[in-house]
Amino acid sequence: MLISSLDLADKNDLTFLAELVADLHTAAPAWTPLLVGAMARDLLLHYAHKIFVGRATVDVDLGFAVADWRDFEVLRAALLASTFFEARGPVVHRIYHRRHRPVDLIPFGGVEHPNGVIAWPPRGDKVMTVVGYREALASAIDVRLPARQRVLVVSLPMLAVLKVLVWSERHTAAPRKDAADFVLILRNYLDAGHQQRLYDEAPHLLENTNFDYERAGAWLAGQDAATAIQTEGAKETRVHQMVSTILAKEVDPDGPLRLIGEVGGRDAENLRLLLAAFLSGFNGEEAP
Repeated sequence: MLISSLDLADKNDLTFLAELVADLHTAAPAWTPLLVGAMARDLLLHYAHKIFVGRATVDVDLGFAVADWRDFEVLRAALLASTFFEARGPVVHRIYHRRHRPVDLIPFGGVEHPNGVIAWPPRGDKVMTVVGYREALASAIDVRLPARQRVLVVSLPMLAVLKVLVWSERHTAAPRKDAADFVLILRNYLDAGHQQRLYDEAPHLLENTNFDYERAGAWLAGQDAATAIQTEGAKETRVHQMVSTILAKEVDPDGPLRLIGEVGGRDAENLRLLLAAFLSGFNGEEAP
C-alpha cells in the first residue's frame, strides 16, 4: 500500500517550514501549495527515515494549480502584499520568506501549453516543463508539521518521476543534481518505509536467484510511480511515455548513458542495472 500521510510534527528542525506554510495559508488561503523539489526529498528521506541526503537544502519549491496566468499573478500579489514575503530582483517566480529563505513558485494546470510546458510572461522566452505536476498533486502525501501545520508533499515515487523529467530538461545546464537525487531515491526506497511491502507485495523478487536489495527497491519504486500516474488518467499516457523513453535510452548499454555518467564513476554498471530495475517496475514487468 502506498503511503498517504506522514507525521513529522515532532521534528523541531522543521519549525521554519511550518511557519512558512502557516504564512502561505494566511496570505493566500484560496490556493493549496504542493511541496516538491529538494525540500520534499529531505522530508521523505532524511526527516522521516534518517536517510543521509548529502547537500543541504535552502530553497523551498512549491507547485500551485492555477486557472491561468492572471490567477498566478493574483496569488503572487497576495503573498507579496502580506508582511511574510518579499520580492528581490527580476525573477518573477522567486520570492523570499521572512526568514530570508528563497521560495520558488511553480504554476501548473491552466497555464500549461499542450506539451506540458509553461512560458513565463511577458515575453515567454523562459520556459519550464511541468509535466507530472498534476499527477504529483493527485497522489500527494498529507504531511503533519510542527505547530499543527499540514502541507501536501509530492510522494517519493512521483518525486522520482519528476526528477527524471527535470533531469532530461536541464541536465546540460545543471548536471548531476537531479541525477543524484533520482539515484538516491532508488537506492533507499525500501528503507523509506517500504521494506515490509517487499514481502507482502513482491515476494517474487525475493525468490529471484539474482536478488539485489537496492534493485528490488528500485523495481518497487517504478511500480509505485506507474500507480501514482494512473491517479490522473488524463495524462497517464504522456507522462509514462516520456519517462519510459528517457530511461530506455539511459539503460541501454550502447546508449548515451548520460544520467549514469553524471553520478556513476566506477559503479556505472550497477547504476545502469538500478535504473533498469526502476524502468522494469514502471513498465509492469515482473523482474528487475
